[in-house]
Amino acid sequence: MRAQPNRQQSIHVPAPTGGLNTVAPGTSMPSSDAVLSWNLIGAEFGLRTRLGWREWVTGLDGDPRSLPTFMGSIADGSADRLFAATLSGIWDVTSSSVAPSRIVTFGTQTTVSGSGEHIAFTDLNGGHWLLFCDEENGYYTYHEAGGAWVKVVRNDVAPGAGEIGGVDPATFVSVVSFQHRNWFVEKNSQAAWYTDLDSLYGTVVRFNFGAHFPHGGDLRSLAVWTNGDGGPQTRLVAVSGGGDVVIYEGTDPTDASTFGIVGTWYVGAVPAGRRLTTNMGGDVAVMSSMGILPLSKLTQGNPIVDRTQYATVKVANLFNQLQAQTSNLRGWAMRLHPQDAALMVLIPIAANQNAEQLVMSLTTRGWHRYRGLPMGVCAEPWGGTLYFGSGDGTGRVLVNDGYLDGVTLADPNSYSPIDFSGLTAFSDLGTTDLKQVQRIEIRALSEGGNIALNAEARYGFDFTEATLPTPVASTSGSLWDVGVWDEAEWGGSYVPQVNTYGAWGIGREAAVAFRGSATSRITITDIYAWYDVGAGS
Repeated sequence: MRAQPNRQQSIHVPAPTGGLNTVAPGTSMPSSDAVLSWNLIGAEFGLRTRLGWREWVTGLDGDPRSLPTFMGSIADGSADRLFAATLSGIWDVTSSSVAPSRIVTFGTQTTVSGSGEHIAFTDLNGGHWLLFCDEENGYYTYHEAGGAWVKVVRNDVAPGAGEIGGVDPATFVSVVSFQHRNWFVEKNSQAAWYTDLDSLYGTVVRFNFGAHFPHGGDLRSLAVWTNGDGGPQTRLVAVSGGGDVVIYEGTDPTDASTFGIVGTWYVGAVPAGRRLTTNMGGDVAVMSSMGILPLSKLTQGNPIVDRTQYATVKVANLFNQLQAQTSNLRGWAMRLHPQDAALMVLIPIAANQNAEQLVMSLTTRGWHRYRGLPMGVCAEPWGGTLYFGSGDGTGRVLVNDGYLDGVTLADPNSYSPIDFSGLTAFSDLGTTDLKQVQRIEIRALSEGGNIALNAEARYGFDFTEATLPTPVASTSGSLWDVGVWDEAEWGGSYVPQVNTYGAWGIGREAAVAFRGSATSRITITDIYAWYDVGAGS
């Protein structure tokens, strides 16, 4: 009997490090992109699982709304401080603790107290300061030398240390440092106030931006663009509640010959809150309902409807949908994640909803979605690690590191695996005939031994996730019941692993859904699939 020819074909797909693509039609999506990508990030060799979370501080009287960070002038870090602002005041959370100390009590405690912005400042005498402006309680300063917080008050006669003249500093809600002057946004106005050179107190001068806000709204935030258009100039950026972006250039706002407007642009509706910008190298990214747009692109004169200039171009409709659902909630923000080498977008949630974040790998520029992090409305990098406030009413400060979820101070040996999931782009494999996937092979790298992983075939734009496999305990590296923080080595050599799965189903367009449970650093590198092709019907 003559042997039948092998009709099975195969396809190789590298891990979709291009990230989510929610705008490409049907089978036109590049194979480097993904339909679903949960708790994965483009990193070395492919898609790496996101970092886990553990408790840093518990026992706060509410979820943190801001995390003011201070990097001191002492090289050993002994002067560094991490603070948490809740509705009642400011807490010292520098050290991991179940009983933190509240060191500032707010005089006004409302639904927005604790929401604030902060910057570092160095005075002419080399003194190091942290400046913090609370949405409800105004301007506070922290001095490294004395280790104390001061609430700044008004004195119009002869303002000295801890005093501001010309306006009530209780109305200051945001602060930036520009050309050796501190600029403060005044609440419910279109104005900012600036200090004298290298000053944090004293009589301040009003600067009105409203004449350049054609779409109206209050002055929402200020930012500093340190490398506008690739040149050496430093620019002051003002964003209005109506979506206008106004850019100024110069050194002395009191002298019209040296300080003037560069231009006004419109970016569309902006979400609630003041965390609408972030610095990215020599650029500033601005967030609106249209997406995230670098100022270097905005000032080139392209229309804002040109989506190709947005960092969110491949997830534009997803971003728009999330903004439409929650743009009226405070908590939208962008933060750089140092360990993930990523830009993280915090998305506010309504009560009893599950938190999620949008994350862009700065290496691959691909977007991914995170879930399972109980992240509230604030997150800040400090000492090379991302800390964030809880959003579930538990009053905690949490750390985003390691590769385990839910590690508590009460029981550091208890944890949950990180659930990750992906779905590759659908493909008709060059023919309209029906396909039947017979076998799937996932290649991965792991630092912790065996991987709990599952893969299934999907047909006809079925976007359901693969079934979550049974978790596998980490078998190598530093374990929670063995390793000790600051002593154990949490990185190690990758071990390659090949996982093969049978598949079923039939359809014209096929994709691979994969899902896993991580208790160590895991990277998905490649996907192979073997399939039969039959006649179409």
